[in-house]
Amino acid sequence: MQALVIEDDRATARLVSLLLEEQGFLVHQAHSATEARAAGLADEYDLVVLDLTLPDGGGAAVLRDFRRAGRAVPILVLTGRSGSADVVALLDAGADDYLVKPVENDVFRARVRALLRRGTAVRREVLGAGALVLNVATREALIGGAPLELRAQEYRLLHHLMVNAGAVVTRSELLEKVWDLTFDPGSNVVEVAVARLRRKLDRHGGAPAIVTVRGQGYSLRPPSAPSAPRAETSAPGKTA
Repeated sequence: MQALVIEDDRATARLVSLLLEEQGFLVHQAHSATEARAAGLADEYDLVVLDLTLPDGGGAAVLRDFRRAGRAVPILVLTGRSGSADVVALLDAGADDYLVKPVENDVFRARVRALLRRGTAVRREVLGAGALVLNVATREALIGGAPLELRAQEYRLLHHLMVNAGAVVTRSELLEKVWDLTFDPGSNVVEVAVARLRRKLDRHGGAPAIVTVRGQGYSLRPPSAPSAPRAETSAPGKTA
């Protein structure tokens, strides 16, 4: 498991890191909002511990940026504020839990364990492939943190491909799951939609590729994965 500790006070960062390492985490540290954004948006973590007071900007802004980018990682906020309005604002901004400083070690360990138990359910709401992130809760697609504009049908198609990333999805399965059709209407609706979605993904570096697997169907592959030859066609009724 990997954790990101965002804390400008290096002594506190070391203490928090030691507590997390005791629980089996590989810990990375960031000591400013700039470092936090670079680390948090570049890699996937199982836990983020976030101090609200950072030298180059508030931790609350970092928290909001992580959530806007589709990061569903559990975030535990460390704060010196205990007012109800502050707590409500933190939770509404996307924090999963908070601790008021000074933090007791045993309480910190217990809160981390509780977040990890809930973390799996939280992460199911977000799907990722390369630089592409699909937030199921908000129905938003992001590539490198930037919005990807999709039609409703394109979103459903992309969602089904991402749920089955790496596997081959047949044309008949897409007709049934995405278009609610249990028969082949003799049209090229799947081919047209796949081609349109593929073009949108291909405009962005780091996006996964929709690969045509001859005689079988389509597969969503990460950018680094070897691709099968693409065989796109717009002929009516042509199957992959």
